Amino acid sequence: MKFRVSGLDAKAKYILLLDIVAADDYRYKFHNSRWMVAGKADPEMPKRMYIHPDSPSTGEQWMQKVVSFHKLKLTNNISDKHGFVSIPPSF
Repeated sequence: MKFRVSGLDAKAKYILLLDIVAADDYRYKFHNSRWMVAGKADPEMPKRMYIHPDSPSTGEQWMQKVVSFHKLKLTNNISDKHGFVSIPPSF
């Protein structure tokens, strides 16, 4: 995931967080080259936000380059102890 950030106060410090939330109440599967509804989603898991490793940085630093979350690791294991971001099993 990559983002361009704008409109920040150049001198202020910011912490960038990534939070993944379900878009709806359904579970999906990829079948015949497309995503299809495959039932009701599991209950929502506890939130775990990912803090960008360059945080905190000034607005100037965030705005001068593309912000990448290339080191982000996802899991559907709610008991993960490695800092991975938990996503609902329905993804």
